Amino acid sequence: MPSNRYPIIAREGWPALGILLVILCIAYYFHRNIVTEATALVFFISLFMLRDPVQVITSSPLAIVSPVSGKVLAVEEINDPWVQRQALQIRIKMSLLDIYSLRSPMEGKIVNQWTRRPDSKTSKRKFAFRIRSDEGDEIVVVIYLNLFGPFSFRFYVHSGERLGHGQRCGYLYFGGVIDVLVPVNSKINVMPGDHISSGSGIIAHLVHNNGTASVIHDEHAPAERQT
Repeated sequence: MPSNRYPIIAREGWPALGILLVILCIAYYFHRNIVTEATALVFFISLFMLRDPVQVITSSPLAIVSPVSGKVLAVEEINDPWVQRQALQIRIKMSLLDIYSLRSPMEGKIVNQWTRRPDSKTSKRKFAFRIRSDEGDEIVVVIYLNLFGPFSFRFYVHSGERLGHGQRCGYLYFGGVIDVLVPVNSKINVMPGDHISSGSGIIAHLVHNNGTASVIHDEHAPAERQT
C-alpha cells in the first residue's frame, strides 16, 4: 500500500530533474551562456510542474473527494460500462499547471482494475479502477491515457489493497482527463467550470437512503488487473 508521506517535489520527476541538474552544472562550469540560462529556466519550470504539496484531506466520511486537481468539464447521468449500472459521471480535465498526483476519492478496497474499456473496439487506451467502501458504496475512476500510453501514468495499488480517504495512489505525467463515476443517488457538489483540488475538493456526497440523486453546487466546498 502506498505511503501518505511524500516529498514536496514528486518522486516520479526526480530522474528528469537529476539529469537537468547535471546538464546545468556542466554548462555553468564550462560556458556561462544562453545554454546555461535556458537549462536553468527549464529546470525551475520543471520544479514547479512537479510540485506535490501536502493536501488537507476532508474529514467528512460520506464525502467523495476529487482524485485530481483540475477543471470540471461535465456532470451527467450515464450507463456505467465498467460495472453495468446507472451512475453520475463527473469529468475533470487537468491542465499542465495542475498537480499531477492521483488520490483515492474515498476510503475502501480496490476491487477491480482494467487497462481498457471492456466493450471498446477503438484503439484509445484507458485505465480504470473500482473502489468499494466498507458500507458497499462503489466508485469507478477512469483515466484517459495520452499519446504515451502506460508510460504517462503510474498506479501503485493492487486489487485487494485498501486506500485511505484522499490517499495518494498514482501519478499522471502532464495531466489528462479523468472520469469519476459515483452512485446515481449521490449529491453532486460541483458544476462545469469549477476548479477543484485533489484530496481536498469535495465533488459529491454519498447518500445512504432511498432519496433521489440531485446535482447541487456547494459554494463553500473546497474547491485485480483485467484487459
